[in-house]
Amino acid sequence: MKAKLLKNGMLIDGTGAEARHEVDVLIEGNKITAIGNNLSVPDTYSPGEIDILDLQGKTIMPGMTEAHTHFTWQDSIYIQDIDFKPIEETMIGAIKNAETMLKSGFTSCVSAAARGRVDIALRDAINRGQILGPRMMANGAEVSATGSFVDLHPNHVRVHGLSFLADGEDEVRRVVRSLFKEGADLVKLNVSGESLTAHATGEMTLYTYKEVRAAVEEAHARGKRIYVHARSSDSVKICVQAGVDIIGHADFIDDEAFDMLVDNKDRLFVVPALNWLVSTLEHGAEYFGQEAIVATGYEEGLEIALRNMHRLYQAGVRILPGGDYGFKWCPHGQYARDLEHFVKLVGMTPMDAIVSATKYGSQIMQMEDQLGTIEVGKLADILVVDGNPLEDISVLQNHSKLNVILKDGEYVVRTLEVSHLEERAAV
Repeated sequence: MKAKLLKNGMLIDGTGAEARHEVDVLIEGNKITAIGNNLSVPDTYSPGEIDILDLQGKTIMPGMTEAHTHFTWQDSIYIQDIDFKPIEETMIGAIKNAETMLKSGFTSCVSAAARGRVDIALRDAINRGQILGPRMMANGAEVSATGSFVDLHPNHVRVHGLSFLADGEDEVRRVVRSLFKEGADLVKLNVSGESLTAHATGEMTLYTYKEVRAAVEEAHARGKRIYVHARSSDSVKICVQAGVDIIGHADFIDDEAFDMLVDNKDRLFVVPALNWLVSTLEHGAEYFGQEAIVATGYEEGLEIALRNMHRLYQAGVRILPGGDYGFKWCPHGQYARDLEHFVKLVGMTPMDAIVSATKYGSQIMQMEDQLGTIEVGKLADILVVDGNPLEDISVLQNHSKLNVILKDGEYVVRTLEVSHLEERAAV
């Protein structure tokens, strides 16, 4: 692997510190070994052994983390589409989506559930270098109660698709144990409903404290974590009390739930998946009709979610990007939209939105000592962006502006010219 010297960039290091200009970053192997102004190439390098990239003021920043990933959700319209798609085709689509995410500047991701063992196999193949993809925390099928928003088939039909149905403490324990046995890094529970499903709306709480606590006990006994879908205020309270680690959505929280999240902000992560709501309101009527979208209450729900996310942000709760991508109207590849939503709708500063995707991303990945910030000794998961995301956060959505993407010190994308020592010496 060639060493790389990124010269003359604007550094956003991911810590929240002010951007620095005319900064050089030296990468040797898979690690960052020097950061400074006018760095020299170490004498140990011969011509051709190091790539020199003159960034001409372009932005250097850490790779981002997508914290609500569904690689096996693939341009679906209905949840049933995920269940009935042949698993072989689902695997092929997941491989494609993993590459898309990496080439979108997201070098790490946390799965929020998948069909079967697909994410587990995908994670292992990425780690072996067989396929392109981000660093992954792999999940298995969602664990849901009977009558939940993913329990959509008639009672006489049982489909082992995106979810396992489990009721009662013992059954929840059995299913959670089985998922960890298969190699999951974390397990997802659907604790509340979802308003696209009339019999189990987002305001409903579908699991009890004891059921959620059973899952948490099984996870923590193995050094693993529980991720939940929890929109209703009661479901969020149950999850906080039960010791859940990652809360997806948390839209409809009341003051008591808000206080509980703030009191536990040092151990909890909140991933609101705002783009699901935004995109459904923007494009859902094309697929379901306007009457159906109005019936979901998503318009009011988005307003409530934005107010609550603003309050949580102001209180220092770690809110991360992750937008439930994978449905027809919310496709893979748009992951950086969440950062724009954080800035324009939640009220974050652009710097804080970047921190949420980088520093907080490394924390949710449990790799804070290795990822998330541009610091000496850390792994070289790095983006070079042709633009300033502090002035226009939407530039991160433009893949043509991602001039360099490095994962583990290796090029994923490089559109900039490289010079070498012999070329420089000849000048």
